[in-house]
Amino acid sequence: MKLTKRGASDEPEPEVVEADTLQEYEQRKGRPTPKRRDAQGRRGPVTAPKTRKEAAARQKQLTREQKAARIAGKAAKPRSVAEQRAALKRGDPSALPRRDQGPTRKLARDYVDSKRMLSNYLLWLFPLMVAGTFVPALAKVQLAVIALFLLLLVEWYIVGKRIRKMSIERFGTAQGGPMTIGFYAGSRAYLPRRWRLPGPQVSRGEDF
Repeated sequence: MKLTKRGASDEPEPEVVEADTLQEYEQRKGRPTPKRRDAQGRRGPVTAPKTRKEAAARQKQLTREQKAARIAGKAAKPRSVAEQRAALKRGDPSALPRRDQGPTRKLARDYVDSKRMLSNYLLWLFPLMVAGTFVPALAKVQLAVIALFLLLLVEWYIVGKRIRKMSIERFGTAQGGPMTIGFYAGSRAYLPRRWRLPGPQVSRGEDF
């Protein structure tokens, strides 16, 4: 009786199979083995711009894509109250509420911020209206204030009509009629400049 060595395995040794040729192996699999560059995918051809105009167009397209990516990234992460107010103050389009969106509303804000209007003094009329309500001697003052308020409505209509015409000339369309646009402009004009939201983007007297 022949004894086996201690620690030797009783399992049969695996049969050694000679390697097939690459062609036979591929035929048995049913498809050829892909090369590394084919498995990883081919990159599209990248050609250098031939003219300065083409280079500028490509750079502009890249800038738009990057800007869109930044906006998408900001939209994915909710802003805090302070961040939202800061974005609104600097006029960030992604932070604007619905009533402030659109080119006509932007044009109206720039118009109001760059000019002096009677509506800039509307806040001064409110105390007189309140005083005239409770003090009979100031009743005539209250009537004068009401007349001035009606004059402001006329100003809003004229300003709204002017902004609407400018919007059509520049953008081909306008958001709302003269009174709608004028009311939006007037409701901004009576506020002190530092209280206005979105924040002013033009200086007083500046062309826009």
